[in-house]
Amino acid sequence: MHGDMMNQKSGIYLVNKPKGITSNDLVQKIKRKFGYKKVGHAGTLDPLATGLMVILVNQATKISNYVLENDKSYNVVIKMFTQTDSFDITGKVIEEMEPVKLSKTLLKETVEFFDGYMYDQYPPIYSAIKVNGKKLYEYARQNKEVKIEPRIITINHCKLINYDAKNNEIVLDIDCSKGTYIRSFVNDFMHKMNLIGTVKELQRTSSGNFSLDDAVDLDALQDEDMTSIYDSLLKSKYPLIMYHQEKDIQQGKPIKIVTNNANEIIFIVNDKKEVLAAYKRAAQGLYVCARGLWEPDANATLTEAEKDDL
Repeated sequence: MHGDMMNQKSGIYLVNKPKGITSNDLVQKIKRKFGYKKVGHAGTLDPLATGLMVILVNQATKISNYVLENDKSYNVVIKMFTQTDSFDITGKVIEEMEPVKLSKTLLKETVEFFDGYMYDQYPPIYSAIKVNGKKLYEYARQNKEVKIEPRIITINHCKLINYDAKNNEIVLDIDCSKGTYIRSFVNDFMHKMNLIGTVKELQRTSSGNFSLDDAVDLDALQDEDMTSIYDSLLKSKYPLIMYHQEKDIQQGKPIKIVTNNANEIIFIVNDKKEVLAAYKRAAQGLYVCARGLWEPDANATLTEAEKDDL
């Protein structure tokens, strides 16, 4: 564990999550490795999944809701002709069908159907979405009935990477809106062809403008791999606006700014490239404080990443 001085450092790590651990396991390992006070993440990956996780440290946990808005992309391997209760191969097999020869035309048409498709998606019962204060998977484990509400998601791009007829596997590249469950998507994709299938492998390749190519394995992760909040927001294409009355920002006062930016949210920075707060447009040229990024902000609503840390 590093010294106390390091613990206060804030920023973002791009980490390549290994298979077989939960997202929270990864968060806790990083917390212990560096001795940080707060660590969270901007989007869960199932234990089966690998790939990019955006890890938020200390003050950066406060921007998770803005980073979470990002679209994400995945590479998924589908095991055909098997259905499990969790929609991936870690679950219990509930249905199997005799392998059939898949028409390449039907596969191509189905890929094209989902390419740029917006629909009401039902999350898997084995997911952490809360209904009446209880996670869906808790209902599943107790064999309790629960009404699952669909959510509107968009498959921005769906591309066929490979079809392996010998091993009954399909590999797809998916770019989708936040809140999309790839396990549910695979279920929907296979049903569209009147077949069944389940997720065999899943890798997240990007989250917004953050790419797996820039991610570091957990074992190799160093202090210097951290990106500042300023640079992370810049990469996420959020407007960063310099404001010299720092006291006004720390007191959470509304501010007047003339900007051509169409964004609802702007981030206020000082001349040291420190991000002071997120501000939201209230009227033309008038912005109100949405979230302070200084220590501590007692009145703030906790972000998902901060709740992770509790």
